[in-house]
Amino acid sequence: MIGIITFILSLIGVKIGNRFGDKFQNKAELMGGIILIIIGLKILLEHLGILTF
Repeated sequence: MIGIITFILSLIGVKIGNRFGDKFQNKAELMGGIILIIIGLKILLEHLGILTF
């Protein structure tokens, strides 16, 4: 039962992602890149001891 529900929800997510991906592809790629850069900077600053969490 869990597998069936997971499969259905995943299928719905793929369908929604395809629709929004067509509309917002460039903006989504830009936001994804910015988020990855921010995560990388956070990790770098933590390892350098500048930022502590």
